[in-house]
Amino acid sequence: MKRYFSLFLSALLLLTLGTPALAAEAKTDQRLAQAAAMAKKSLGIGDDYETFHGELWENELAPVWSMNWEREEDSIHVTATGSGKVLSYSLSENTGSTAGTFPPAFPALTPEQVRARGEAFLKKVLEAPLETAVFSEDSYSRLDSGTCRFSGRILLGGLPSPLSFSLTVRSSDGAVIRFSRDSLEGSVIGGVPSASPAAGQESAGGLLRDTLALRLEYVLDEEGKTASLRYLPEAGDDYFVDAQTGKLVNLSELYAQAQKRAQNSAGGLAESAADDAAPAAAQETGAGLTQAELEGVAKLEGVLSKDALDKKVRETAALGLGKYTLASASYSLNQESGDVTARLAYTRKDGNGVWRRNVTCDARSAALLSVSSYAPYTEKRTASIGEDEARKTAEAFLGALWGEEFAASRLYRAEPWEEKTSYGAAHAFTYAQQENGYFCPENSLSVAVDITDGSISALDRQWTAGVRFDSAEGLLDEAAAMGAWFDHYDVALGYRNIPVKLDLSREDPLAASLMEMGYEYFYSLKLAYTLEEPEGRSSAGVDAKSGKVIFRKSGGEESALSYSDLEGSWARKQLETLAGYGIGWSGGVCRPKKELTQIDLLTLLVSADGYRYDPETGSADELYRRAYQMGILTPAARQDQKHLTRGETVRLLLDCAGFGSTAKLQGIFTCSYTDREQIPADLLGYAALAQGLGIVGKDGSFDAGRTATRAEAAVMLYNFMNR
Repeated sequence: MKRYFSLFLSALLLLTLGTPALAAEAKTDQRLAQAAAMAKKSLGIGDDYETFHGELWENELAPVWSMNWEREEDSIHVTATGSGKVLSYSLSENTGSTAGTFPPAFPALTPEQVRARGEAFLKKVLEAPLETAVFSEDSYSRLDSGTCRFSGRILLGGLPSPLSFSLTVRSSDGAVIRFSRDSLEGSVIGGVPSASPAAGQESAGGLLRDTLALRLEYVLDEEGKTASLRYLPEAGDDYFVDAQTGKLVNLSELYAQAQKRAQNSAGGLAESAADDAAPAAAQETGAGLTQAELEGVAKLEGVLSKDALDKKVRETAALGLGKYTLASASYSLNQESGDVTARLAYTRKDGNGVWRRNVTCDARSAALLSVSSYAPYTEKRTASIGEDEARKTAEAFLGALWGEEFAASRLYRAEPWEEKTSYGAAHAFTYAQQENGYFCPENSLSVAVDITDGSISALDRQWTAGVRFDSAEGLLDEAAAMGAWFDHYDVALGYRNIPVKLDLSREDPLAASLMEMGYEYFYSLKLAYTLEEPEGRSSAGVDAKSGKVIFRKSGGEESALSYSDLEGSWARKQLETLAGYGIGWSGGVCRPKKELTQIDLLTLLVSADGYRYDPETGSADELYRRAYQMGILTPAARQDQKHLTRGETVRLLLDCAGFGSTAKLQGIFTCSYTDREQIPADLLGYAALAQGLGIVGKDGSFDAGRTATRAEAAVMLYNFMNR
C-alpha cells in the first residue's frame, strides 16, 4: 500500500507538471498529489508512514495545503502552497526523553553543529537563489529543553525583507522538529521589485535624518536615585525613502489612509461586575486559627469596609460620583510594606451605554491614589467643558491633593478632547517635575477632566522622592547630539511592506479579485531606504554630556555567556562550552583562578537549571531560595562568602544531583587517589563517587582540604555533564 501510494503521487506529479494548461485544470486530488510529492521531495519524508490526508485552504490569492503523515506514535504536519513551497513543518516523535535530571547532560551535538543542521534545512525549503536566511544573533541552546530555537530574517535577492522565520532543532540528533515562515503569497501583490536602486544611499540618509528630532530631559538611573540629562528621540511618524524615485515617503500616513475606511465598532468590552471582595471580619476570638493565620489576619487591621470607603471617597466632590453607584470593591495587600489598597468600581447608565469610574485609595485612610474611567462610544458627544476650564480644574485639584509634587512640576503634555475623534470624554494633562529648566517625566502627575460635567475622570502619580539631579553644565548642543544619534543608525536598503490603493488600472490580475472581495487597500513590496539600529541592540537616547548613545541592557537570561579573561587558562574549553549553554557567571569575566565561594558555586549550579544570577542586578536571596529547592544546601548552611574546599565542592555537586544519601553510607567505598588516607571519613563516599563518575580525575590526589577555584568547580560540573 505504501509503495502504491508513492507511485500514485509520482504519476500524478508527472501529469500535473506536463503543461501549464493541464496544471490549471487539475482536479483537487491531483493538486494535493502534486503538493504532497513536492513536500516529500524537499523535506525528505520517507515512504514508511501508514496514513496520509490533506486539507485545502482555498482563496483567490494563494491556496494552502495542510498535510499530515502518521505512523504509530509519530507524525508530520506540513503546510505548503500549491507550488510546493513549505510554509510550516512540525515533527512529532516518541523519543523516550529523559529530560528533568540534574545536572543535564550535554547533547550529542554542539550548538554549532545544531545550527548547521538548521541552516541545511533552510536551504532545502527556501526558494534559491531569491531567498536566503540570516540568523538572529540572540539564538542559543538551553540544556533544560533539549532543543535550540533559531529565528531570523529571510532576505530577498540578498536584501532585508519583511519576511521572518523560526526554526527549532533537536540537540540530540539535529532533527528539525518545528519550522514556520512568512511568505509573499497571500500577503503582497506585485511580486518582488528590482533590487537595484536608482537613488543613492547618501542622499536617502540626508532625507531620513531630517525626520529625526530630539528633546532634552532628565532620566532616572536604574536605582531611581539619580537623574541625568539625556537627548531622547521624539515620537513621530515612520518614514522611508523610495529607492527608485529618491522621494521621502511618510509610511504612517499611508497606513492612516488605508485604515480610514475601517470603522471601529461602537462597543467595548465592559468590565464584569465583581462580587464584593471586601475582607470578611475574623472572629473576635480567633478560634481555630494558627498563630501564622492570626498574624496574616492582623495585616488587615484598620482596613475600612467598602461602605465606609465609599462614604469618604464621595466626600471628594471633584470625583463626580453623585451620579454613580458603587458596584464592587476589591482589596490588595503589599506583602513588603504592609500597605493595603482598595479599588472601588462605580457605574452609571445613560442613553449611550454604561459609564465606569474606578477609584483606588488607601484602604485605611481612604487617601486618593488613582482614578480611571471608561466612557461609552457615541458619535453625538459634545463638550460642555473647554480645555482652558478643564486645565484650571486639573491644576486646582492637583495642588490641593499633592501640593509639594505639583509645586515642583510644570505642564508637560496636554491632550485636549477633539469632537472629530468621537472617542473618550476628557481633556487630559500631564505635569512633570522640572529641574534646571528641564523635565523629568518619570516623576509626573497625570489628570483628566470629564468634558460633560468637569469631574476628575483620571488620576495617577508616578514619583520617586529624593532624586539627585545632575547639573545642567557642560551639555552638548542639539546638533552634536543629533549627529551621534543619526550615526548610530544604518541607512539600510531593503524591501518594505507598503499599503497600496487598489484600482483596475493595476497590471496585477489579483487586484481585481481583491476588489471584488471588498478590499480597497493591500500590501505591496517596495525597495526602500530606512534607518535601522544595530542587530540585537535597542537605544535609549544620547548622554547629554558625553555624547555617547545609551543602549538598553538585554534580557541577559536569554543569551549565551562570554568571557574576556580565558586566554591561557587550562580550563578554557570547558568554561566556553558551558558558557555557550548559558551556564556560568554573568558580567563578561570568569576569573578562573579566583578562590571559589559558596555563592560562586551556587551561581554556577543554578545556572545549569536555567536561572541566571547577576550580582549587580539580581537578588542573592532569590538565588539561595532556588538552591534550597534544588537540595544543594539548607538555609542553616548559608554562608555567601565562605571559601569552599575541593571536598565541599564535590559534596554540594553530588548532593544537588541526588547522590548525597548514597555517598553518606559508611564502610562500602574505596578509591585509588594517592592521598586516599587523608580524605576525611565523611567525604570518602563523595570522593569515590566523584572518581567513578569522572567528576574528578582518576589519577593523582583528591586534595579534599585545598580551596577550590572557580575553574575547578566549572570543570567538575563539565565532567559530570559530559558523563
